[in-house]
Amino acid sequence: MTTASTQQIASALASHDAVTGTGNNTDFQASGWDTDTEKEIRRQVEYYFSDENLPHDLHMLQCCGGRKNEPVSISRICGFKRMRNFKPKRNVAAVLRQSPFLEVSDDGKLVKRKVPLQGLCRLDEEYQKDPPTGDSHPKHPRSVDPNKKIQQTKTVYPEGMTKNMMKPTGFESTYIEPPMMPAEAANGQDAYSLENPFDERMQFAIQNFKEKRRMHEMYAHVFNKLMRFGGLECSLRVGQGVSNQELAELTDKGEKTRRQITHYLPEDHMDEKKWVVDFAGLAKSFLSSWYSAHYGYAPNTIKNACQVPRSFYNFLRYHNVCPEYDEQLAEALKICDIAEQELPKVYAAGLALPGDFNKSASALFGGAYAGLYAGDKSWAEDMKKGGIQIDQIGIRSEEARIKFGAGVAIMGSDEQGAWLDSLHLETFEHVSASLKTLEHITAGLEVVRIELPSEDTTTLYREQSKISDHKVGGQLEPLGKLFCETWHADDCYEWDLPENKYPDGKPRKATAGRTYEFWMEKSTLEECFVGLKMDAKILVLEGGIAILDDVRETMCSFFTWLPNELWMDRKPKKVIWLPKGLADGDDEVVGEVQANGQAKCRAEAPGGDPFDDEVG
Repeated sequence: MTTASTQQIASALASHDAVTGTGNNTDFQASGWDTDTEKEIRRQVEYYFSDENLPHDLHMLQCCGGRKNEPVSISRICGFKRMRNFKPKRNVAAVLRQSPFLEVSDDGKLVKRKVPLQGLCRLDEEYQKDPPTGDSHPKHPRSVDPNKKIQQTKTVYPEGMTKNMMKPTGFESTYIEPPMMPAEAANGQDAYSLENPFDERMQFAIQNFKEKRRMHEMYAHVFNKLMRFGGLECSLRVGQGVSNQELAELTDKGEKTRRQITHYLPEDHMDEKKWVVDFAGLAKSFLSSWYSAHYGYAPNTIKNACQVPRSFYNFLRYHNVCPEYDEQLAEALKICDIAEQELPKVYAAGLALPGDFNKSASALFGGAYAGLYAGDKSWAEDMKKGGIQIDQIGIRSEEARIKFGAGVAIMGSDEQGAWLDSLHLETFEHVSASLKTLEHITAGLEVVRIELPSEDTTTLYREQSKISDHKVGGQLEPLGKLFCETWHADDCYEWDLPENKYPDGKPRKATAGRTYEFWMEKSTLEECFVGLKMDAKILVLEGGIAILDDVRETMCSFFTWLPNELWMDRKPKKVIWLPKGLADGDDEVVGEVQANGQAKCRAEAPGGDPFDDEVG
């Protein structure tokens, strides 16, 4: 089979123009160009695909795959030097459709030869070993990878992602700090010298860290919140008055970085009598208390919130910014790892607790779930027709009696079983619930042990389910045990209480030192973990049974609260105590009470400095 030469193509073009009547170069076509321009476009593109050029043109061969004759992007061809003047690009496809030599795709984005290339080309080993004398592209290397292919279609990125966002950012879990260049190492030794104050080293390190990372919005958001939580202020630029042109002219990298610093530590935060550096404490409080409460527990959110401080702490250790706090940084890194594992579990546990047995007892004994079920009300039928699942709210009285009764009968002691019989659950709705509850307690709890249902318990529940499964809508789930101790958040500071009444600065909690044993379904227990903390309501029944009435909040094992949180949402003003009868604004005051917080440095004790960060 023979292939078309340049002369044959020109002859075909001439006959094509004669047949279609497009030889008048003064007429304008649908493409917007005159006939001569259209001919020039076709002639140029056909040359790219011709037997004269294609076998020797490495770039075109890698685009079309040589003899595979794969379509080539018209946008790519329009980017070639001789094609750049023909605009708009979308009209080039209309011109190429008139070519007897080329074939354009239906969407007008791709073009290829109608007849595939024959013979040797630069992708063949034989060609590379003994190139023909007519090779007009000596600039290309003779050793070519024949498998290399230039992509012709745009890369499709995940939703919400761009090409730039797909590049390494430095926040990947596998990222390793690259070796420092000699100039950078020397610059770092000067900036991070222990002779420099801690705040100066930190400010320089923060700016360097930002320059070394791709600060996409999701990373910058977490980082800026972390810095703010640590007590740092942010301005447009600390070195004000320096233009971008002056910055570009600076040859000293260290000086240039200092001029670009945007995060700084106020001087009053360096008072060691009122502030202490506590990287680990900040990591605990930021991840366990503030960030999760404001941004939720979605897995990608938690992963990002943990990875940003982890990357920052690794940077500080790698560059030896503050070796005097290296142990704190190591502990803070461990906190980031624990948080990434526990925070999603905290959310799952919050959804599962307190379990059907405890909900049943709560509904029967006047707890938080009493009277919530509305599925049997007449007005609920209309809502069900509208798609609202009323049955999922609360628990039916009959179902509650069966689940509670089965739980006490199987898990309880003989005395508790006798107490259960005295209640006459069949007519329980006529019994006063207030007489059956000894205590209503609100307390913080920490999980210390979890016991899953034993084989004997599972067997007993299986037998009980054969009797009552039609009444509860399924199998009864066997109960295990959740052992908890009382726990109190360390969020009460001495300035909150009178010194003469509370010399230790904190009141003694009424529930301190108590332990509880809760009966709970296996599926609920599997969502819990040792160390899980919760803010809960507890019912203690006459039979000595502790009921987890309601769980208002679940928290991770390292939950910590710091007064730094007061800095995040507002800038508190000074609290002024006025004598009786004086209006606000009068000059005479009795005294001032000024609160404290903390920064990268945490507020340990109250003092006399204002809590307002605008006060110097």
